[in-house]
Amino acid sequence: MYLEFFGISDKPFQITPDTRFLYLTPRHRDGLAHLLYGADEAGGFILLTGEVGTGKTMLCRSVLEQMPEHVNVALILNPRQSSRELIASICDELNIPYRRSTTSLKYLVDRLNLYLLKQHAQGKRTVLVIDEAQNLRAEVLEQIRLLTNLEVATQKLLQIILIGQPELQSILARPELRQLTQRITARFHLTPLSKEETAAYVRHRLQIVGFKGELFTSGAINMVHQLSGGVPRLINNICERSMMGAYGENVHRIDKSLVRKAAGEVLQPTERFQPMQWVAGGAIAAGAAALLLSIWGFLPRTSPESYANTNTEIVTTEKINQAATETLASQSVVENDSNSNISEKLNVINNSPVSPEYNTASFLNLINDDKLRSDNTKAFTTLFSYWGLSYPELQGDTACERATSANLSCIFGKANWEQIRRHNRPAVLEVINLAGKRKQIVVLALQGNQVSLNVGGKVITTATKNVDPYWYGNYLLLWRPPPMGSILLKEGLIGKDVAWLRDQLDRIEGKPILTDEKKKLSFDPTLKWRVMEFQRVRGLDVDGVAGRETIIEINSAVNDRSTPLLLRQSS
Repeated sequence: MYLEFFGISDKPFQITPDTRFLYLTPRHRDGLAHLLYGADEAGGFILLTGEVGTGKTMLCRSVLEQMPEHVNVALILNPRQSSRELIASICDELNIPYRRSTTSLKYLVDRLNLYLLKQHAQGKRTVLVIDEAQNLRAEVLEQIRLLTNLEVATQKLLQIILIGQPELQSILARPELRQLTQRITARFHLTPLSKEETAAYVRHRLQIVGFKGELFTSGAINMVHQLSGGVPRLINNICERSMMGAYGENVHRIDKSLVRKAAGEVLQPTERFQPMQWVAGGAIAAGAAALLLSIWGFLPRTSPESYANTNTEIVTTEKINQAATETLASQSVVENDSNSNISEKLNVINNSPVSPEYNTASFLNLINDDKLRSDNTKAFTTLFSYWGLSYPELQGDTACERATSANLSCIFGKANWEQIRRHNRPAVLEVINLAGKRKQIVVLALQGNQVSLNVGGKVITTATKNVDPYWYGNYLLLWRPPPMGSILLKEGLIGKDVAWLRDQLDRIEGKPILTDEKKKLSFDPTLKWRVMEFQRVRGLDVDGVAGRETIIEINSAVNDRSTPLLLRQSS
């Protein structure tokens, strides 16, 4: 719809692997050269790895288009197959006839071997390319290795190119696959683009579709790089939505604010992230789903290069603060000690002399540690344990449903540190690390500009500014509504929750609590005046209505130790 508006012939930032838009950085150029050279070499394996969205598939398509005429290619895009299914798929790709009803792996390998011998006799070569190779099972990888035993006296008959995500390297490092690893003749790893390369990448794509001039300001390009981490696929998503936003606002120049808004709309959760675990079901499910599609999924503002330059080593929580380790780092201790108060324990952390730089390095290492589990279930188990609850034992499909079954309520959405401080409750934050992977961490304490976090069972205290590049405001926390579940108490209402409200204000004001016989169940003008006075003192909107924010603040002010708080009041 915006092509005519910008005067271009095609969409420049589609995420399909259209090789017209191939932009070769020095690393991508080397990778392409490795693949093209390896395709015409004699046997063995070539390994190409890279993070999601770094251009592996685009590079693969470019290689296929440039294959010499004497090279036949079998491209496997779905490696989640058994050994027999994979060999059958290779035969299908190479148009090798075989009995479809056969279950014999030996028969299929023999048919493949006969084909390779005939091709060799005609001076032709055969290349097997397997994309998404990190999904290959160990036994299938071993079968693939055996295919390299198909040979003649002078050379191997099959060249194999494995393309996959970085975990493929870890898979190939297993002892049982050492024979395959020894046959890898070339390895290449694609990395995200630098800031300068991101700018050149954006210009290149715009030039391909005929755009003349500079569409993005330099500040906007810097923002694109920061938000995408230099990952080409994410650059495409952000730039595409930025152009649509510019079209909608009738502007021909894209600045930082447009890019930031676009990132919030398009960097949505991946299939591996289950956002609906964060919200309640029932009547709000549809609205919550729409909300979460817009709020969950922002990338860090720190580039991989900046992290690489920190030159830090992984620092354990024990080295940072032994006292904190003894009280909080053991997740099992926290979860089993349901009667203990988390805020009291956190005093050990808040009073400990810790170097901010030391904490910065440790926080970076924790959120980038792939071995440290920090997903929804782990984070929610931690969060609920601070309320004395066992998350796995509660009923419900989502965190909010389980909270409701325990007479709690949840808040989710976007916030800043000041809002988290105002709520004064442990909260789950979603951060995205340098590899673009989402992790859920739990805020345990917040005092001044220092925050104590539980990251996958390890506790660390660090400056809030160290978390900012990885957190774009996505959060969830629990709070306790009145006994009957009311979340809005105002003048004219009658009921037990009104009596509860009066009791809480009596406690805060130091008045004696009335017996059941003398309790007033009606929300009268006097109670409204008391609510307004409480709101004025606590810096809330003064309307005399006890809504969610007022009730949360009342629970904090009562300070009865039944509610876990980020910071205990002194009175």
